Amino acid sequence: MTMRLGADPEAEPYVIQVHCTSCGAASDPAPERVPGERRAKAEEWALAHTGKADAQGRHHTGYRVTVTMFWRVSPSEEIDPPAPDRP
Repeated sequence: MTMRLGADPEAEPYVIQVHCTSCGAASDPAPERVPGERRAKAEEWALAHTGKADAQGRHHTGYRVTVTMFWRVSPSEEIDPPAPDRP
């Protein structure tokens, strides 16, 4: 049996999110059609977050960026059992 792995047509192609490594705060997930198209929005969030000092007067300057992709396997033939009939 042949199987093909590719982008899930039912999901967003990519989602980018920025996480502060100092406090754990995170930007809203930003769906993208092309990698990097929402990068400016993620960068704006990080810069705005850095501009706010915490209770100790420190600015948060470390970030983790997560880009999520969704894949789907398409087999050349049916591999799951038929769904049961429902009344």
